[in-house]
Amino acid sequence: MSNQTGRNPFHALGLPVDADRELIVERGQEMADLATSDEERDVYRWAVGELIHDEAARRVHAILEVPGTDYDDDRWARFERRHRASPVDPAALRAAGRPSPEVFDIPQIIDVVLDWMLTPPEVDVDEAVRHVPVRPRLDEPPLEVSDVLFG
Repeated sequence: MSNQTGRNPFHALGLPVDADRELIVERGQEMADLATSDEERDVYRWAVGELIHDEAARRVHAILEVPGTDYDDDRWARFERRHRASPVDPAALRAAGRPSPEVFDIPQIIDVVLDWMLTPPEVDVDEAVRHVPVRPRLDEPPLEVSDVLFG
């Protein structure tokens, strides 16, 4: 196995320090299967080996792992790798052909679009007043439309 100096196998596998042997092996296999390079696969194999074959090394890694660490980003990365392929089958789309106009409920679509376009956004007036982009100057009169149009 490669030497992973400075790496923590719990972090590499995204596991808590109290993970049991079965979970470690399962996660290591899952991560190795999802790995996109031999280097990544080697990291996961090393991490599993460190945690299940050498009890002293596991204790050291457990001590060095930040307590209560949560690996949300790693879970998202695994999800992203697992679902990398597009769920859309272009051949099936081509075979289905173009939808006909009768499939669409045009009045309903217009209602939805108009509701969306005509609904004013929520405005936080307090926030707007507290963070005015340009402070008003009280020593000068405000600009008039003619000032802007005709200089």
